[in-house]
Amino acid sequence: MTDSRTGVLARPVRGVKVYSRQTFTACVPTFGKAELDFEPLPEGVASSCEFACTARPEPVPEYEKALAQGVMRELAGEDTEDPAGRRGDPVSAHVVVRSLTWHWTDSCEMVFVRLGALAVREALACAAEGREPQPVETKVRLFF
Repeated sequence: MTDSRTGVLARPVRGVKVYSRQTFTACVPTFGKAELDFEPLPEGVASSCEFACTARPEPVPEYEKALAQGVMRELAGEDTEDPAGRRGDPVSAHVVVRSLTWHWTDSCEMVFVRLGALAVREALACAAEGREPQPVETKVRLFF
């Protein structure tokens, strides 16, 4: 749950897993996986995203940057990629990426932007509902 006065994540939410399925017959890359932890920050402290993982098959700075961009945009309430899914008020959190998996031909930066936003939404829902995270499995749409 978030405190509407402070916009601070009410409790830690760890182990948020987001996954976008691979589409074998399409020409559009849709695969990506990530696991993130969300930690509350004191009021007035800016949100941050840290990578504490080894990416598989290897680190790709563009995918890490895209995931962080999706996370930070959603925390700021500025997700413009999916206007219908826009969440609203900014929330402060420290985000730690525990794992990141991608595919040589079936992943792209936009997939990780969307996965970052979905992870934030799941973390906020967990905090609001007092539950543990459930895996979020989807096929990221690259065009809205």
